[in-house]
Amino acid sequence: MRVFCGLPSPLLRRPTALAIGNFDGVHTGHQSLLRSVVQAATDRGLQPACVTFEPHPRELFHKPDEVLPRISTLYDKVLRILETGIQRVYILPFNKHLASLRAEAFVRDVLCEGLDAHWITVGKDFHFGADRHGDVDLLEKLSKELHYEFYVAPTLFHTNARVSSSRIREALLAGDLVEASLMLGRRYSMTGRVIHGAALGRTLGYPTLNMATVPPGSCARPAVTGVYAVRIKGLGRAVQNGVASVGRKPTVSSDGRWLLETHVFDWKGDAYGKLIEVEFIERLRDEKKFSGLEELTAAIEADAKRARGILGLAEGD
Repeated sequence: MRVFCGLPSPLLRRPTALAIGNFDGVHTGHQSLLRSVVQAATDRGLQPACVTFEPHPRELFHKPDEVLPRISTLYDKVLRILETGIQRVYILPFNKHLASLRAEAFVRDVLCEGLDAHWITVGKDFHFGADRHGDVDLLEKLSKELHYEFYVAPTLFHTNARVSSSRIREALLAGDLVEASLMLGRRYSMTGRVIHGAALGRTLGYPTLNMATVPPGSCARPAVTGVYAVRIKGLGRAVQNGVASVGRKPTVSSDGRWLLETHVFDWKGDAYGKLIEVEFIERLRDEKKFSGLEELTAAIEADAKRARGILGLAEGD
């Protein structure tokens, strides 16, 4: 399995069966599409691969009052894609140059020449190229000229509506983790490296593992905010329990960074730099600005007690 940031050098190119998409959340619809790539590659002796974009194209063209809620961290997206059997992930930097590329040039120069695509699939609503002029009809038309096979992936439905990243964002923003998990095919979680924070939690008696939820400088925001009962993987063989907050720390910080701060119950150790997965079990409350550290500490204590009950833990377990 290989992950490429940009196009591979000519020496590293391989004939591929290829999916193209943003894949935010890698939901059940995405998983079905990606599995079709794996099957097509197996049948034809090709490498199963996918193309995705960073940042999400909507971040480049967002309006001042519109902020994209990201479902996945980049780690999550790549890991979930690889879990479907895809062997190569190409992460293309979505910048003004790529955004201005004509749809025909994208197919010819990027997909066929740059990635040696022999079989291509997308969802039926996928658009690409300058001014989003590229669509399934253009891909079908160009397949004759450029000699690749083209397949439009079927649409997957949940409760009489199409499974989509937009629906999952809406469910997560509403705190409906169950609805989101049904479309994701798994519990919602975030994966990333533990980074250094201000160590305020340790001062208050609730040390936290900190994770960036969106890339530095991104205009996006996480699709979840507030306080949650969580489970944590990656701190050893055992799954740990805890309470986590996703937000901008309004009581103590004004730098505007979005952080996932997780207090792990009854665990001690050095986790800096470790890759962890935080699984969201139940939403407790919204993020809130408190009058001071005393009120904040009392709220954290109440959150921790409630989270222990949800997770089936007694005090001190």
